[in-house]
Amino acid sequence: MIKINRTYTPKALSKTNKEFKLAIAGMSTKDAYDFYNAHKKVYYYNTAETKRHFKKMNHERCSFCTKFIQDFEDEMTVEHIRTKRRYPQMIFQWSNLLCACRTCNTKRSTRAHDSRKYLDPAKIVDIERYFSYKLDGTIAAGRELDSIEKEKAEYMIELYRLNREGLVCKRREFMRDLMSEDGFYEELKKMDTSSQNIIFLSVFAYYRRCKEKYGE
Repeated sequence: MIKINRTYTPKALSKTNKEFKLAIAGMSTKDAYDFYNAHKKVYYYNTAETKRHFKKMNHERCSFCTKFIQDFEDEMTVEHIRTKRRYPQMIFQWSNLLCACRTCNTKRSTRAHDSRKYLDPAKIVDIERYFSYKLDGTIAAGRELDSIEKEKAEYMIELYRLNREGLVCKRREFMRDLMSEDGFYEELKKMDTSSQNIIFLSVFAYYRRCKEKYGE
């Protein structure tokens, strides 16, 4: 995971959010959620405007596994930090939405949000330090975290299944390429921030720090 700079609230989403909150005012959580399900054709959050904002914010990457989302317009999904069922009043609230690949969204499914542990990449400035990348392709909690921070990192890794087989294989292949190609890092540095490979600069930086500090 890396820091995401959230854009201003999409205009249509802001309007929908106000209208929806007005419509469910006074309802219980269950009734509000049922109302949403019955009126999905009236209230939308995954609009063309919202997709444009996420595309700019995330550089076409998932907020969690950071994988480049192929066919972004069709394959990008909206992740609700606080789930729709438990927090229907936040279904259209911009600060509660993040861009996700279909797999990360599916892996979390409807598992509840734990505010004590959840790491929001649009709010945590130094979120990169919570995670470390190993040469075998797995991701783990950062070495220099305290016990509370470590618990948060492990919670996010488990919540979105960030050590699933496909991701581990991709990371392992990338690390092998880094170590076998002397000029690869220099080429990465030339890429702009929208590059689908730029995210791995943090992996390389971590590898270099480990090698210098621990000889690994």
